[in-house]
Amino acid sequence: MRYVKFVGAGVAVIVLLLIFLATYFTVEPNEVAVVTHFGKIAYVADPGLHFKMPLTTSYRTFRTDILEVGPDRGVNTYTIDNQEVDVTFNVFYRVPTAQVAYVYANVPDYRTRLFTMAIDRLKSQMGKVNVSSVAEKRGELRDAIKVILQNDAKVLGVEVTDFQLTDMQYTDSYRQAIGQAAAAKAGVEAKLYQQQQAQKDAETAAIQAEGQANAARAKAKGEADATLYQAQAEAKAIELKGQATAQAIEAQAVALSKNPNVVDLHKADRWDGKLPTAMYSNAPLPFFNIGAGAGAAKQ
Repeated sequence: MRYVKFVGAGVAVIVLLLIFLATYFTVEPNEVAVVTHFGKIAYVADPGLHFKMPLTTSYRTFRTDILEVGPDRGVNTYTIDNQEVDVTFNVFYRVPTAQVAYVYANVPDYRTRLFTMAIDRLKSQMGKVNVSSVAEKRGELRDAIKVILQNDAKVLGVEVTDFQLTDMQYTDSYRQAIGQAAAAKAGVEAKLYQQQQAQKDAETAAIQAEGQANAARAKAKGEADATLYQAQAEAKAIELKGQATAQAIEAQAVALSKNPNVVDLHKADRWDGKLPTAMYSNAPLPFFNIGAGAGAAKQ
């Protein structure tokens, strides 16, 4: 009997402890909780310690920090030119505190719906571009899908903060075609480079030849100018010499006309003072005329 009383007391203590533990709950710093009373939303609890009525009051927590959702493997989609591409992406989102009650009451599966919405919007945008321009327009695709999700996810009560295209895988046949096209393009570029190089070499040779021709013409012109200048200088010297000679002759003529004895003076200047050693008949005597002029001098 005493054993039964002890067991009954123990059970009562356990029941009371469980009831006490059911009277409060805690909300983490990155969470809020929707508190319901008999299934009806009573309020949204902020982070911290809260009390509730056991058995009649319950709660569900929602994380308010930024979360992400994305596929485990690439999502298969098609471009506008019917080329397959497997795309991996991540959607970053959060549930605003003001929308927690709405999400609880209307879209408890908001994460699944957001993921499905992201796949649909991705396929819609990929179907607008050619496969050859996917890599080039990757940034534009990412930003366009992000804007669309930010607007469309409002119906879920979710705020999309970012969208990232993490990987794109093309089919083997397309990769092979791309490789062949790249090789062909490289060959064309190599030929074009060779042509450009040959053209540059020809232009360089032409420039060198023109330079050499210009140098030869300049040298010939210089030599011709030097010859011309030399000839002109020699002609000028001859002209000046002739003018000087003419002037000297003219001066001598003027002096002779004024004084006939100038001739005798020149003879005296040129005589070396020696008498001739032989005399021939009728030969002129080498003596100066000192008749009248000498007498006049003595007077």
